[in-house]
Amino acid sequence: MTMIGTDRDEVGSGMAERALCVGDSHFVIVGTNRAVLHAARWLQQFGCRVTGARSLKEARAISPAPLALLIAGDAIPADAATAEGAVEIYLWDYEVDRPGLGDFASAVSGVSTVIGAPDGAPGVMPAKIPEKWAGLFGASLALSLKVARDTDAKTSPRRIDVSAADLLRAFAEQNSGNHAGVPYGWRRNGRTAIEHGGVFPQGFFRCRDGFMAVQARSRPDWHAVLAALDDPEWGKDPAFQNPFRLSEDDSKVLPLLDAELMKRDRRHLLERAMVTGAPIAPVLSLDEAKAWDVFRPAFFAPDGQPRPPFTVRRAKILETQTS
Repeated sequence: MTMIGTDRDEVGSGMAERALCVGDSHFVIVGTNRAVLHAARWLQQFGCRVTGARSLKEARAISPAPLALLIAGDAIPADAATAEGAVEIYLWDYEVDRPGLGDFASAVSGVSTVIGAPDGAPGVMPAKIPEKWAGLFGASLALSLKVARDTDAKTSPRRIDVSAADLLRAFAEQNSGNHAGVPYGWRRNGRTAIEHGGVFPQGFFRCRDGFMAVQARSRPDWHAVLAALDDPEWGKDPAFQNPFRLSEDDSKVLPLLDAELMKRDRRHLLERAMVTGAPIAPVLSLDEAKAWDVFRPAFFAPDGQPRPPFTVRRAKILETQTS
């Protein structure tokens, strides 16, 4: 039995209630697109049994029925879901019922309009993130079916459609609204958030040897940032105490913050952030992250690629309970 949990989860403690045992789950892949292949990879990492079928007809005939079929929507002809058998999860790299790429999803969702330089052309999300996101969402939905089965849920959907475009639309809607409305709040603004997300500072800021990500979300966060910068004298000015006001007009405080950051390098700022609790982190390349040794042991796989931010391990106690 395989248990999925965060590094903090301890078997035998209350945290173990958050664990999900998935080792006996069987999923079938039908067709291939990026989203489906990413979903299959996630499910395999979680310890699930993942097999393939050459057609939807063949997959539906498998007995006993798998927990779900994960179907490449833009590679398999559309067909009505059956009344019985496995739940069918259709994954689309672009739109439901439309073949295409995640780059198209970036465009139609509005996400492209905020990617790129303020005076440049719109861009797309890098590293095929839309397709990966759709695959992760599909894998999560597939695992949720096991929870429903184990809790004797009375009903379950027969067909679920997941598209990269719909996921990015939800992302855009969540992030584009503020009191001034979408036309103002959803636009390209360089390395900093529009109005800094409502609290100053939020964005990527230059320092002596690169960039730092600063993501303050409250007054304590802002004061922790000042503490990490050794409490500069200007930070004691009442005009600079309210980060919510500063987010509306940063014309005076931003040059002061930039100047303080440029006095320091990334390692120093990270050390100060660890001491003060400031929401500051260095922007590192993959090679720099390896050299800095900032991740947990075994975070990088043998091929040098980073692993997910959780661990998958055997749960002996849960095996005993379910055997």
